[in-house]
Amino acid sequence: MNVTQDENWIYFNNPSADYITGKYLFFSADLEYLKDIIKVEFSNGFNHAKISKTEGDHVLCLYYKDDSRKKELADRYLSKYPFVSYRYWKSDDDTLSGIYSERGKKYAIRKN
Repeated sequence: MNVTQDENWIYFNNPSADYITGKYLFFSADLEYLKDIIKVEFSNGFNHAKISKTEGDHVLCLYYKDDSRKKELADRYLSKYPFVSYRYWKSDDDTLSGIYSERGKKYAIRKN
């Protein structure tokens, strides 16, 4: 896995010819939780991700070709990662159109 970064993002990439149309979004103040998700999912067929370096909640963008894995991801992290919220799938078209989630519309994986 190649890891690079700039002032705003940490990028994780495996060489691949994936055709990406969107991303699954995870939110957490704990950067290590998000890095753990990347490690697991790169062994499950994902090849591209990035994590924001913002203060407070970080966002993990886990890139994929479609939304076919949204339930699988929710099931995998429901009990394992208590401090992560999950927004499911967001298409690149929504991103390019400036459509962003409100914080209250995220899907909580688990709340304490």
